[in-house]
Amino acid sequence: MSQAFAGTLLLPGEEGPGLDAVLETVEKDIKLLAGESELGSWAQDDCSITSVGPGSFEMVLGGEVVLFTPDTPRQFAEALAASADSNATSIPLASRIESQSEGNKKRQPAEPTRIEPLKSVAKVEVLGGMLTATIVAVSGLLIVALLMLSASL
Repeated sequence: MSQAFAGTLLLPGEEGPGLDAVLETVEKDIKLLAGESELGSWAQDDCSITSVGPGSFEMVLGGEVVLFTPDTPRQFAEALAASADSNATSIPLASRIESQSEGNKKRQPAEPTRIEPLKSVAKVEVLGGMLTATIVAVSGLLIVALLMLSASL
């Protein structure tokens, strides 16, 4: 039986809207698609899902960790739980769904970072004024000497 769930993907620690993606179960494989591109395919035996908050699931897909937020989280959880309950077509992935208990640590939202606007830029003189003038003068003399040499040839 094949199922597909639209949602968004984030990497651990990443913030923002996430990448629009589709998680698809096909026979004994899990596929992640973004638009027309396949992000990857894994055997269900190499995958596990952990509920990490309201509507979000941490997925370990063959060692790769992503955060998947399905558009329909309840249907996603129910479909995986129903697959685990049926004896004839038990899906290994669904049988390893772990719910986050109250005792487990909860993800803390990242604290906002305050960014101060740039008020002024100090001019830092790398070379002294005399050294700069000397370099310009020597360069000018070198150019004049090269032009005179090329004219005489």
